Amino acid sequence: MFRRVLKSFCLSNVSPLRLSACAAAMTCAAGGGAFAQSGSVADGAHARDEIVVTARRRAESLQDVPVAVSAFSGDRVDELQADDISGLQYAAPNVYIDQGDAANAVIYVRGVGQNDSLAFADPGVGVYVDDVFIARSQAAFLELFDVERVEVLRGPQGTLYGRNTIGGAIKFVSKRPSDEVDAYLEAGYGNFDAVSVKGRLSGPISAGTLAGNVAFAYSRRDGYNANLADGRDDGDFQSVAGRGSLLWTPSDDVEFYLSVDGRIDRPDTSRSPVRETSITGAPDPTDPTLIVTLPASGDPYSVDVSANRLSDLTAFGAALTGKWRASDSLTLESITSFRTLDFDLNLDTDGSPLPILDILLLQDQDQFSQELRAEYDDNGAFTFTGGLYYFRDDDTTFSGVDNGAATIFGFPVTLFGFPTSSLAETAQVTNSYAAFFDASFALGERVDISAGLRYTHEKRRSARLFENFFDPNVSVIANTPPFLQGVGVAGAPISGEADFDAFTPKVSASYKVSDAAMVYASVSRGFKSGGFDGRATTDFGFQPFEPEFVWSYEAGLKTSWFDGALIANAAYFYNDYTDVQVTSFGADPVSGVFVSLFTNAAAARMHGVELELLARPSDRFTLTGSVGWLDAKYTEFDILVGGVATDVSDRPLVNAPRWNASLGATYEQPFANGLTGVLHVDGAYRGETATEITGSPALTQERYGLLNAFAAIKADDGRWELRGGVKNATNEAVRVQGFNLSEFPGVELGFYKAPRTYNVQAIFRY
Repeated sequence: MFRRVLKSFCLSNVSPLRLSACAAAMTCAAGGGAFAQSGSVADGAHARDEIVVTARRRAESLQDVPVAVSAFSGDRVDELQADDISGLQYAAPNVYIDQGDAANAVIYVRGVGQNDSLAFADPGVGVYVDDVFIARSQAAFLELFDVERVEVLRGPQGTLYGRNTIGGAIKFVSKRPSDEVDAYLEAGYGNFDAVSVKGRLSGPISAGTLAGNVAFAYSRRDGYNANLADGRDDGDFQSVAGRGSLLWTPSDDVEFYLSVDGRIDRPDTSRSPVRETSITGAPDPTDPTLIVTLPASGDPYSVDVSANRLSDLTAFGAALTGKWRASDSLTLESITSFRTLDFDLNLDTDGSPLPILDILLLQDQDQFSQELRAEYDDNGAFTFTGGLYYFRDDDTTFSGVDNGAATIFGFPVTLFGFPTSSLAETAQVTNSYAAFFDASFALGERVDISAGLRYTHEKRRSARLFENFFDPNVSVIANTPPFLQGVGVAGAPISGEADFDAFTPKVSASYKVSDAAMVYASVSRGFKSGGFDGRATTDFGFQPFEPEFVWSYEAGLKTSWFDGALIANAAYFYNDYTDVQVTSFGADPVSGVFVSLFTNAAAARMHGVELELLARPSDRFTLTGSVGWLDAKYTEFDILVGGVATDVSDRPLVNAPRWNASLGATYEQPFANGLTGVLHVDGAYRGETATEITGSPALTQERYGLLNAFAAIKADDGRWELRGGVKNATNEAVRVQGFNLSEFPGVELGFYKAPRTYNVQAIFRY
């Protein structure tokens, strides 16, 4: 019945069961923090090569694309000291990227996203690796190595991309095999005993027809949290990742690109929460008269947990892309991919050594996708992209909850409830079919219009087997719900099947005011599929939730001055966001039983302004910066757990601060003997941020600033570089996620970004 229960016994230690002045300064002096830093300075000028992106599935200058997109070249990623995708978030306006409680990527763009880590909740912002969508959020928190470019697209995507996303897209583009031998090796060491090694080797295998590329990254560090329960550190990291690719070009018109990637994470501990409030419970489930209260931690880097010994992840992916240039105007392309994920987690969600709410999660997932696409380009006068897309996602998740009962796991149903346990296995299969197109017309030399449409049909089947071990003799609940009565009672399997479909159009127009400036406007609709609550325990709770929709309106200005030495881009957007999918936790007001709901509880509207600038006053000095303003409000919010109506005037949207900004500067100083010194400093500001759905003051992150810097000396020929860097130099304690479990089991929990870290690196290139 629970085929993975036996696996749990083999797992180690599963327990018994200030901003306006800053903005003005940036506007006057800063450069766009999220622009790719590629190209060289022209002789006698401060010009820069064009920044080329593929935001519309074809290579275009960033300044010609009528889309709000931020681009980061590999060099820019290194400049930001971004070891993973969260390192890019402050350099792009109105973007939030961080790691959640279950090693999951939590990504929000313009207030749209999803922070639930379970498989039934689709991401609001899609992550793509070489045009392949990453379905599961644990696999989407990418380490950054072997980077050609990362693009951050803001707003709904779907008329060009295989898998539709409602809030935006993060596109990772890896380096392709090179025609000449190219090698790279980087090694670093830092505090918390951090070690990192990255490498790459690329070059021809058969001249003119076959080339290959191999890259790897290894990183480890000790945990920066101290665990009072066992005296050890908590939240360490140990990962090895690799990527290999082959590029075969049997003729000038045909190419095949095969890529394979993998990642293995094996830390000693999982990432544990800090108690932001006190908690009361029984330290020994066999003696219900013994009750203790543990106070709030008071230290953002001090945890006190007993269930933190497991956070293993294994991910693998392969993709084959075939491209045929049928004529000078027409290109046909096929992308076939397969990916797997195996993720095991032990999480102490009571934030204490008390056996109250300790969770074990075991997840297996695989996905397959096939995309067929045609691209037509009549020298820019008319361009067309159209395609068909199929996607299948198969996920099985086993979960159990432990409170130290005599059974395998325990599950208290009120603040002072005693032994129960729950086991559940959820199987979910998604089949998605889509047809899409996007066409652009040039009306003269200055005006372009584009129109696109996508039709998506998704079928989702889900089944859940939930088993409770409940002893009513020790429960304080007067009226035990029928599905919990008895000892060792297995609930009947619950299942469901639902279909969801949507038409999602996009229309845009752009006008070149001059060779240096372009204005554009667009309207688009975004869609995110519905599904079934993966925490439900009854047929009633297993009714399908509906899809999310957003209508997004955007107007922008893109300018490039002084041969590209100054670039200034701005955008205004308005989103009408409906049927927002929300997770809530609490105690049922009648039974007192712990309840989790995932429902279309809300609607919202958000509008804002974004500014990105890049300035290079000399060939040695570069300034980058961004400013984002976001006004996000709920327009309605249904009753959630507990039966209390929500006042939408007071509740903030998650990860949607009103202000965010960045500013960076890089200076290079040539020395004798073919050496150059480099000094880089970047800072970021983020306003007050709600980290979870209730907007609890105890879990709200106050406004803060971050400061990063590095100094380096390198050879002018680029062959070697020595660098020393620091991140979070002022040692800010930044809460990145919160759990409000105040109704049950009576505690609020927070997860924090790393404190000050520093390292030294040696880099070699060939």
